[in-house]
Amino acid sequence: MRGTAEVVPNETPMETVVCGKCGQRYAIRMEAASQDAELSRKQASFVADQLVWDHIQERKHQGTIELPSFEKERSSVVAI
Repeated sequence: MRGTAEVVPNETPMETVVCGKCGQRYAIRMEAASQDAELSRKQASFVADQLVWDHIQERKHQGTIELPSFEKERSSVVAI
């Protein structure tokens, strides 16, 4: 584990994704003004797929993962 992710003002954790293979955890955070539960679920699914793909490709997980623009709202995901 990389430890606790830094706290970013105006961002709220929406979802946590855990790699089923190695246990690495990622937090999906959104700006407080643009919280969207459906969007965060889509992003969590994307991150979970990326974590599986990393193991298939025998790559280490990245510290951060850029999320696709399902919508124009700003969000980020970081290893925790």
